[in-house]
Amino acid sequence: MEENFLGVFGHVVVDNIFSVPRLPKPNSSMATSGSEIVYGGTGANIAMVATKLGVKTALASFIGEGFPKGYRSALKKAGIDIQDLQTVDGYSTPQAWIFSDPDQNQMTIIDQGPMKEAAVFELQTHTVESSQMIHIGTGRPEYYQRVIDLASSLGKKISFDPAQELSYVYTPESFRSIVQKADYFFGNQTEVQTAMAYLNLKEDTELLDYVDVLIVTKGGKGSTIITQDKRLFIPSIQPDRVEDATGAGDAYRAGFFAGLQKGSDLERCGLIGSATASYVVEKKGPQTNIPTWEQIEERIGRLQDG
Repeated sequence: MEENFLGVFGHVVVDNIFSVPRLPKPNSSMATSGSEIVYGGTGANIAMVATKLGVKTALASFIGEGFPKGYRSALKKAGIDIQDLQTVDGYSTPQAWIFSDPDQNQMTIIDQGPMKEAAVFELQTHTVESSQMIHIGTGRPEYYQRVIDLASSLGKKISFDPAQELSYVYTPESFRSIVQKADYFFGNQTEVQTAMAYLNLKEDTELLDYVDVLIVTKGGKGSTIITQDKRLFIPSIQPDRVEDATGAGDAYRAGFFAGLQKGSDLERCGLIGSATASYVVEKKGPQTNIPTWEQIEERIGRLQDG
């Protein structure tokens, strides 16, 4: 029986964020101007923000030894269904070291922990079975093929969002096998170009032969939502300040899903996503400054009034 609207598969990571004057070159050293340890990971970020916006959400991921008790408590306290947040003995817990310059250019090094070996683990079925929509984020395609096969067989809506891993974890064959069963595909401009190259496509609209909705994020330049009928430009919504861009894309996705749950049209979903992201970047950490619905409405209204 479905009890969640959204089921998220992706990383749950401890983020170590370092502020640097510029991104380091090879064989060089650099002092940081500050650092902070925050809770992150693409899967957890989306689940946390969506849940705070009222979306009943399940989170599926593999974590290792040393996973902070405070992080698990925070996820549970938020109301996220973490039945499929599974600890695997013998692995370190996933961690990321993120270096960010004043222009919000970033470099990330990640210890994937057990997520790198997910293909050999037992399938987490609860998140699929209990959710209306399944969002497949970062992780191993061998494992996610099993997830999407189950989700497809149960008639679930499927969102596919491999992010930067598309270019170095996926092959054209593994990408095609998964995307052809998806309803939504999220990617930035580079990732969409990679997807097109994998499928030997010349135009982004040709991706609609595989999915119903293509969402192309463009950072500060907004986003584009493409269907067979329309191409919608969604403007970015300016934050009051930019402290840390980590997790902005995850916040956009969470806001988009919150709109879908409310029955909003795609343009409105994109605006909700844009507004949500505009708050998250105002403080350091992807789960630190999650807006309320009142704040989202105010910021969308500000855009429309302008």
